[in-house]
Order: sequence, then C-alpha cells, then structure tokens
Amino acid sequence: MRKRQKKVLHYRRTFHINIAVIIFGFVLLYFIVCFFHYLTSKHVSVYEVQKGQIMETSVYTGLILREETVSYSEESGKINYYCKESDKAGYNDLICSIDSEGSVSDEITAAGLDGTSLTKEELSDIQSIVTEYTANYSDTQFYNVYSFKENLNSSVQESLYLAALEELSGETDSGTFSLIRAATDGILAFYTDGYEDVTPDTFSADLYQPSSYQKNNLKSNTIVSSGQALYKTVTDENWYIMIPLDEEETAYYQTMMGEDSDSFVIQVTFRKDEAQAYATASLRTYDSETFLQLAMNSSMIRYISDRYIEVELGDENQTGLKIPNSAIIEKEFLLIPTDYISQGDNSSSQGVIRVSSGDDSDETAEFISTDIYYTDEETGYCYVPTDDLSIGDVIQKPDSAEQYTISETGALSGVYNVNKGYAVYKRIVILTSNEEYTIIQTGTSYGLSLYDRIALDGTSISEGAFVN
Repeated sequence: MRKRQKKVLHYRRTFHINIAVIIFGFVLLYFIVCFFHYLTSKHVSVYEVQKGQIMETSVYTGLILREETVSYSEESGKINYYCKESDKAGYNDLICSIDSEGSVSDEITAAGLDGTSLTKEELSDIQSIVTEYTANYSDTQFYNVYSFKENLNSSVQESLYLAALEELSGETDSGTFSLIRAATDGILAFYTDGYEDVTPDTFSADLYQPSSYQKNNLKSNTIVSSGQALYKTVTDENWYIMIPLDEEETAYYQTMMGEDSDSFVIQVTFRKDEAQAYATASLRTYDSETFLQLAMNSSMIRYISDRYIEVELGDENQTGLKIPNSAIIEKEFLLIPTDYISQGDNSSSQGVIRVSSGDDSDETAEFISTDIYYTDEETGYCYVPTDDLSIGDVIQKPDSAEQYTISETGALSGVYNVNKGYAVYKRIVILTSNEEYTIIQTGTSYGLSLYDRIALDGTSISEGAFVN
C-alpha cells in the first residue's frame, strides 16, 4: 500500500507593533536631544527684572567757613594744654599754661605719661569713649580710627595734666608760670590755616585750593613765643560750605532754585561719617566763577577739625526698572534718515525701499521690512538692525527718485532677554545708575517689562544663543 506524504505548511507570523517600544524610543530620543542641547548651550546666570529706585546725589569737595577767633600768647615759654579739640569752653575756663622757666611744665609733661594716677571717674570716661567708638565702628570708615586715637589720647592727657597741675599748685604761684583762660564762650580748635578771617562776603575764588591745603597743628608746639597762636574759638553755630560749580551744574541748581527765589533747601550728606543735615543753598559769583553756598546752623562742632570736606548733595529718587550694570551691553545699528522710512503696499509694517542693480544695469526696487528700535528726533536718524540691511545698501526715498547709501552706524544700550530660552536684544533707556545698578525707563519700545528674565552678564552671551 502506498504511503501518503505529509505536506507541511509554514505559518507566516504577522508583525505586531509594540506601542510601548515606540513611546520609549521617542522618550529616549527626547532625552538625548535635551542632553545634547544642555552640553552645547550656554550656561548663563539669569536676573529677574524688578522695580526699584536709586537716590540721585552729586559728590563735591567744599570749603568750610566759620566765625573763628584766634587767641595769641603774650609771653614765651613751655606750654601744656588742658583741653581737647571740639571741647566747649566757657568764659574764664582753663585752656593751657605757659612756663617761662620750664621746670613746672616738665613735671606736668612727665605726669602725662603716667596713666596709673587716673581716678575711677576718669577711667570711666575713657571707657565710655572706647565703648562709643566700638559700637559705631565700620570697616568702610576706617579713617575714624585716627580721630578715635586722637580723642582718646587727648582725654587721657587732659586728665593727667589737670591732676598734675593740682598737685603742683604750690609751685605755680611764681611769676614764671601763667594760666591761660578763655576770654569768651565757644568751641575750641587747635590749628590755624589762614582762613580764620574769611567770610562768605570776603571769600574769593582763588582761596579754594584743596590740593595745596596745609594747616598748622598748635598742639604740636612744646614751646611758644610771644605773639604766637595758642588756640582759636568758634563762637557761632552758623557756618558755610563753599562749592565751585561748572556751567552745567550752575544751570541745574539755578533750575532747582527757580526764577522767583534766591535760595532753596537741599539735603547734605557728609561722606566723612554719613551724617545728614539740611542746608539753605544759594548761588554766588566770585571772580566770574560760580559757587554754591550752603548755609547751616547745626552740626558745626562735628567738623570743626576740617576745612575741606566731601559732601553729597540731593535726595531725589529715580524710580523705574532696576537691573544690574553687568547686564548692560552696547549693540550696533544702522543709521537711516527718517525720510526714507515707509510702509509696505500690502502691509502696515515699516521698512525701506532697497534698490539693487542687475547684470543688465537695470535697477530693481524691493521693500525690506525692518524694525525701528529708536528714532533720534535731533539728528533725524532711525536705528535699525543689521538683519536684512547692511553698510553699502542703497535705499530710495518714498515717492521720490532721491537715493541714500547706508554708511553710518550707531550704538544703543540694551540687555539680552532670555524668557524664551535664547538671547533676544532689548533696548533700554537709562535714567540713573550707581556702582552696581541702573534704573531704566519703563514702557520703552522693544524694551523690558517687569519680571522679564535677562542675562546677568551681557558679555557672556550673543544674540540668538540658547541658554539653560
């Protein structure tokens, strides 16, 4: 019997799409692209634009004028002082002593070197001076260390000299020892500089010489001669600061004063200790030079040791968007006369008509749409970007055959906005600035808005660059 052959049929498997694998592939591809973008893009620090304000002030060096009376010696000999600078002296208060023979003065001077004789009250006063200085100490005002040292030394010396004078009272009755007392009430100063008799009415422009100023420290003298200056007394709380001005500054303060007034009130900040006061300001002319005169009736005693002093004037606050100075960059734009700006036939966009010549020398006109970042009304030029136009392009005035070849550029201040993940230039209008921040105008065309994110360092990025 014949065997039946078996026929084997191969079953063809159908292909099934695995959706999970496809999704995983897309996710993997997305992460690869993001990782590549992270490696290749700029890592830029970002600053969020905030609203803020900066106080506008101007810094000047002024010359101080006071009512000062110098007292002179009527005899010669060794001198010892019993008061310190800025002490308030009443009539007949002891100021100093002069010993024509010298022995008593030497004993007083020697006693001033021995601090062991200080009483508890005197030590308490010295401790108060140290405590006050420590409480007010600032690293930004290190110069106060010298004032503190001088004040402390003078206080110790004053106490020791007075104690020694009391112990030696039996030896001071001789005709060779004289006590010098204050002839009037006032604030004491122990230097001369030639400005003691100068008033705002006798002042002249050539007296303002801060670079060559010198003063004579009267306390550095251990021996005096007859007719030599001993001390001076300031008897009036009214004092003045004279500040030279240029033409622009004169015009500014003239505007502040107004046409119907000859003075105005201004805030004064003394840079020496950051103390503030208000002064009555007026403009005065000396030898064809204009000076701002600041008249004050307080704080004179704080600066009795100074003749020239640095002051900040003004308290006007400029308010706007506040950005760091490091974010500001300058960008070049093409300058195009405003007469050449027109609108396209089929759109409302602004631009220019660019004229180009073909191989057959025939001219063809093409409307190029462009942004106008700024229009300078004084010069009559518009600032347009270099995206579609360049130096050497020829443009034509609308409804005219007159042509202009682009040849000039100008710079505008701005920052890089990174809201969209890449750098976009935004124009800014600066109102005022200080060492760290700038206040810019709000509502500027092609400008910034509140809470925009900008590159903290404008020089670390370029237009169109992606950022993380």
